[in-house]
Parts: sequence; structure tokens; C-alpha cells
Amino acid sequence: MKKKVTIKDVARHAGVSSAAVSYVLNGKNKVSEETKEKIKRSIEELNYLPDLTAISLSKKQSKLIGLLKILSRDSLLPVFQTNLYYNEFISGVESVARGYGYDILLAGISAADECSQWVQRRNLDGLIVMNASGAIVEELARNISIPIVLVDAYDVPEGSYHRMNIDDEEGGYLAAEHLLSLGHTSIAMAVAAAENSPVDEQRIAGYKRALKKYSIPFKPSLIFESGDSTLESSLETGRQIMNSEEPVTAVFATSDILCLGIMRQYASAGKKIPDDLSIVGFDDLNVSQYLSPSLTTVRQDILAKGIQSSEMIFSALFQNSPGTFKKVLPVELAVRESTVAYT
Repeated sequence: MKKKVTIKDVARHAGVSSAAVSYVLNGKNKVSEETKEKIKRSIEELNYLPDLTAISLSKKQSKLIGLLKILSRDSLLPVFQTNLYYNEFISGVESVARGYGYDILLAGISAADECSQWVQRRNLDGLIVMNASGAIVEELARNISIPIVLVDAYDVPEGSYHRMNIDDEEGGYLAAEHLLSLGHTSIAMAVAAAENSPVDEQRIAGYKRALKKYSIPFKPSLIFESGDSTLESSLETGRQIMNSEEPVTAVFATSDILCLGIMRQYASAGKKIPDDLSIVGFDDLNVSQYLSPSLTTVRQDILAKGIQSSEMIFSALFQNSPGTFKKVLPVELAVRESTVAYT
């Protein structure tokens, strides 16, 4: 077994003291440029891998950014695995963190007190929280003092944290208005949670605004809740829409994942999209353009959302930027093959 290279080995190879090597590893300007270059060459030639944990402890930094998904209910589902949206968002966060030499740590938690305990236990340098409620935010504000970015949070008090949202209400409007412009008047809406999800509430508000524009009354009976945004739940939602007492000619689903299950359920019943049902999603996941038929959907730039959330954290950590930031990213409608005029 090959012996692990140590700081002493690097020092011996470079002809310097172990302290000089430690200074270079910790970014301290206590040695000359000539000595610094000599140490760097020795590190490269010996293929020395520094103990990042020890370096972080000496700087009182963990080099970890937490990515916390607030669950609407206790769940044993691997939350970051069952929804493709998170793959794209996490990729954005991680690409920025990696550039700063940081790693990200993921967790899905529902109880407010567990959130601050998790942060403190992991000694995080920064935190990105997805779908936080007011109670969660107040708990974090009381107990931790690291940079925080709230993503997709609406019902939270003002505080010393950054905010990252998209224009969810406008997205709901664009989706419903598109279907209404095609002549559909019986438009169901598939959501994860109509009352316990601020994001869904915003998208429902946009749906209602479009109905009002076309003088069509809002019918609560046409709102179908899946409980979560998983393929399994969306299959049941598709079954409920198909068996609805009121004939439905079109559906606006608040995520592309919900669309996948609904489309599969209709196909299993021998029905065709969009001949028997027009459907619009939300997110524009990478997979959505490759479905058959390709999915009409409200596009949000999920990767940019992750990148800019991560950039907020590192601006607070390293640039001493005053105040807090709030960004609202725009959305747009991507019209494809899953919608057609009602005849």
C-alpha cells in the first residue's frame, strides 16, 4: 500500500519548514514568492492531497454550503431523486460552489427546530433553503448567523436573508391564457398542494387572472391535488381528471413531472394527447422537449436559478456586499405539440 504523503514530506522535498508549507496551504502571505512556488512544485510532484478538514478547522470554516429542501410533510421518499427539477437546480448551485472550493450538503427536513439543529451540527458556512415557511425562517433567524438564501419562499417576514424567486403568478397566467386562447373553457389545474404550497398558490392566482380575462368563472372542483410532485402521485391525478364529473378538455399542471403521469394515464386508457386532452406544464425540464408529443410548458431557467442562488451566498461570504438581495427571474411559454385548438 502506497504511503500517504504528508506535510513533512512536502517540506523535506522543497527544503523548507513544515510551517512554511502550512502557510501556503492556508493562503497566508508569510513566505516569499520564490518559496511559495517551490512548495507548489513539490506539492504537484509528490501528488500531495491536503487535509481539507484540518485546513477548514484552522480557518473556522467547513467549506460546506447546505441545500435544504423543506418538506410539506414527513416523507421517506428521497426528495432530491424523485423530482428531476432538483437535478438541474443543484447542478447550478454546485457549479458555483466548486469554483470557490466548496462542497454542498443536501437534506430534506419538515420540522422547524430540526432545520437549525442540522445547520449547527454540520457547521455550514452558508445555507440555501427551498420552499421555506415563515416558521422555518424565524427558527433559522433565531439560531444561526450565516448567509441564507430563500428560494421559492413567499409567506415569510422581512429579514437579513436573500431571496430568489421566479414570476410564478405570471407563469400561471401564461399557461392558462394559452389554453383559453385555443378555445378551451373547461381547464383543470393539477397542483401538488393548493393551500400548503405558496408557489402553487401563486400559480393558481395566475390561472384565476386568465379565467377572469375571458369571463370564465373559477371552479374549485377543477383543482386537483396530487399531494407531491412525484410520478406515482401524478398517475393518480391523471385518473381523477379523466374520471371527473365535468368533462375536461385541457389541463395546466404546476410541474412537468405532474404532466408525465397525467399523459401516461391518458395513454394507458387509449386516449391521445393533444387530441383528447391539451396539457401545459411548468419548469421546462430537459426531458420535456423529448416527450411524444413534446410538452408545451412554462419555462423557468432552473440552472440560472441555482447559479444565482449560489452566487448570492458567496457574495455575502467573500465580497462583504451590504444589505440583502432579492431577485425575481422571468418566465416564458414554450409552445410545443401537447396543446391544440378546441373544436
